[in-house]
Amino acid sequence: MKIRGVCYRCGAEDELIDGLCPLCYAQEHPLIEVPNRVEVEVCHLCGSYKRKVWQTPKGEDAYEILEEIAYYATKDAIKKKSVMVDVEIYPKITQLPGGKRSKLIIPVHIIAEGRLPGEKENRTEERDIEVHIRMVQCPRCSRFMSNYYEATLQIRAMNRYLTEEEREILDKFVREELLKRLKKDRMAFISKFIPQKEGLDYQLGSVGAARNVAQRIKEKYGGKITETATLIGVDRDSGKDLYRVTVSVRIPEYRVGDVVIYKEKPYLVSAITEDKVYMKSLDSRREKIGIPWHIAEKETKISKRDNDLETATVISTNPNIMVMDDKNYEIYEFDKIEGMELKEGDKVKVYKKDDIPYLVSKKDDKEE
Repeated sequence: MKIRGVCYRCGAEDELIDGLCPLCYAQEHPLIEVPNRVEVEVCHLCGSYKRKVWQTPKGEDAYEILEEIAYYATKDAIKKKSVMVDVEIYPKITQLPGGKRSKLIIPVHIIAEGRLPGEKENRTEERDIEVHIRMVQCPRCSRFMSNYYEATLQIRAMNRYLTEEEREILDKFVREELLKRLKKDRMAFISKFIPQKEGLDYQLGSVGAARNVAQRIKEKYGGKITETATLIGVDRDSGKDLYRVTVSVRIPEYRVGDVVIYKEKPYLVSAITEDKVYMKSLDSRREKIGIPWHIAEKETKISKRDNDLETATVISTNPNIMVMDDKNYEIYEFDKIEGMELKEGDKVKVYKKDDIPYLVSKKDDKEE
């Protein structure tokens, strides 16, 4: 509350705020409180720094990283006395730390501008403090160095081993996805990579990372995810059971264009999605069906790879489709198939089961 009177601190006559003139009030009531020395822990291995939790620096240049660390260390240490106060922070980086036991002191200049409740005009305060950087090893790097892991990500194929090509493609995919995940999950690191004859195993620092990458593989390649947990002990602090989780993703046995057997009938794989495999029957009706992966894994079986299908040449399209096998020159006759436009000379793919030929599809010109 403001009244005119004599300041009890300096004796000046002025408008008073809680018995003090504006000058004495400002001296007694600073806009901000901040210690002269602020300490912050920085990991000497990965460059992360600790606020309430460990943070990965946004910058890449060493000076930018130190500026970011000093800025947030200062910001977290400042207590503003009013919402009407704005603060600017200016770190002065003049050197870099020399190693894991080195010390670094960063001078920081602070400018606070604003006013407290009861004051008519804004005022400015300036402070100079020091941010002391203490090099340590963060929990993430400590766990990484000790081969710590929470989950195993297993990548397999249904009813077969992964091919060498699939191994290379999937390994690259996993590492790229984990790199993206690291931005929000610092534990999404590979503790150990274990190639198996059946597929690929990754020991990961984060259960969430294992689940996330498995889901991304399923979204891209289709398949099925299963999860199991093994009790490994009890947390000393919380008393809770500790588990290691195995997340297994199984990609399909086959690809689009392959022929599979389902309920003793041949089908052409027409599409693969995250949840289902879509197929067409090889009779003239071309019945379309979609099967969830948990059923497809048990009840379908690959019969012929797309690249291994026999080829034939169309020799007539009226009234029915007549083709001649390119290897043994046998002649096959098929009913016309809706949606398949053929003309004489076209190449087609043929599938045989129990000596019965099926017209699969027109051969793409790019496959010639």
